[in-house]
Amino acid sequence: MPHQACLSKLTDADLEDIEGRGDTRRYANGSVIVNEGDKVDELRILKAGNLRVGRSYRKNMLAEFTGPLGPGNAVSELSFLDGGGASATLIADGDVELFVVPRAEVDAMIDADPAFAGRLYLSLFIELAHKLRATNQRVLPTET
Repeated sequence: MPHQACLSKLTDADLEDIEGRGDTRRYANGSVIVNEGDKVDELRILKAGNLRVGRSYRKNMLAEFTGPLGPGNAVSELSFLDGGGASATLIADGDVELFVVPRAEVDAMIDADPAFAGRLYLSLFIELAHKLRATNQRVLPTET
């Protein structure tokens, strides 16, 4: 079962359906999960491990600007949502497990239950809002 943190608005039936449509992928420490600019056409949820998040900087450097991502975080959801390239490179920090559902399976769930789309996308938008707030704090911390 995928960790439910980033899917907070889905019903138990939704989660059960998603579980039957996806699979788990495993990555070793240091593996690049996605490169900045890659298109991601799958719903991905981090089940175990952590991912470092970085952006290309001065051609050969990778600057970490947020993260790390941990279990329960959606991964590459911006690319999944808008069809554009990934906004960052994700690297396994230790062994990692991702739960992955192909877009065709997500689309089939939406076709079968259009209200599922609202629950799924609201869940992903809440996840994005949390990540944006965390990034804002990292970029410009508040004074104490």
